[in-house]
Amino acid sequence: MAAISIGSLQIGELLLREGLINREDLDEALQQQKQTGTRLGFTLVTNGKLSEADLTRVLSLQYRVPAVDLSEAEIEPKILKLVPADFASKHLILPIRRVGRTLTVAMANPTDLSVIDDLKFVTRFDVEAVVAGEFTLRKAIDRYYEISNDGLGDLLDEWEEEDVELVEEEDFEVSVSQLALQVEEAPVVRLINGILTDAVKRGASDVHIEPFEHEIRVRYRIDGTLREIVKPPIRMKSALISRVKILAELNIAERRVPQDGRIKLKIARRVIDFRVSTVPVLFGEKVVLRILDQGNLALDLEKFGMTPKAEKDFLHGIQQPFGMILVT
Repeated sequence: MAAISIGSLQIGELLLREGLINREDLDEALQQQKQTGTRLGFTLVTNGKLSEADLTRVLSLQYRVPAVDLSEAEIEPKILKLVPADFASKHLILPIRRVGRTLTVAMANPTDLSVIDDLKFVTRFDVEAVVAGEFTLRKAIDRYYEISNDGLGDLLDEWEEEDVELVEEEDFEVSVSQLALQVEEAPVVRLINGILTDAVKRGASDVHIEPFEHEIRVRYRIDGTLREIVKPPIRMKSALISRVKILAELNIAERRVPQDGRIKLKIARRVIDFRVSTVPVLFGEKVVLRILDQGNLALDLEKFGMTPKAEKDFLHGIQQPFGMILVT
């Protein structure tokens, strides 16, 4: 088949064509994608239906750009400094080398022209995009920029299995009294504080705590996409969710109806509001915390990266009594 026809195929159909997944795997991943908002390939890798190496190879075919193996990449510190850590983490990109005025950047989606345009603006270089697997890319960004979940991992390590008893529904009356004690235990308190602090530092808009049959997931919504951050032990489920409900002054004894509340915390000398919603789901209660950081609403002109002349012209323009300013 010609390259044009390969490039025109959707990733799911291309994976089917290559014999890497079957139709059942694809349909299951598409359903999950509708619920999570994650990329289809990432969902298939997460489900264990596809290796990341195969996904990266197929993405290279689809996007018609080279693939890069970040596990063997050696990136100079001066190259990393060209792209801020928060930008790299937010957009899943990693600068890997520079030749003359061209910066080569690994991306999960090398066709995202808006991110490429932003990169050109931030770095003042031409940008050449190559594709890398999302899992590998996340790990590389964490490694090179020293951004990691090690703090959350250390908090999870403090949680011993004997600290919490798995609560059965028939022991509900006992469980409430147990939870009242468990949610004040240091590991639970520190883990929730760590999750909320980490979410604010990463610029997340929401935190999702979601129970499943055999696991509990903590995900952040960053730049409109839900990203899995950590999976606490399933035995922490009740205590973890109840701790949030207590902070939001909700009723921990009520699990069968939705509840709404608010939390106000001081994080990094900023007062942050969290709007809390709990909803009964199949395997417990799902908790969503909307982060309302008023400090993010105040933008500093210096952070826009303008040249001194452009900033001077802009300030002069906005002080005029008539006319308009176009940002293109």
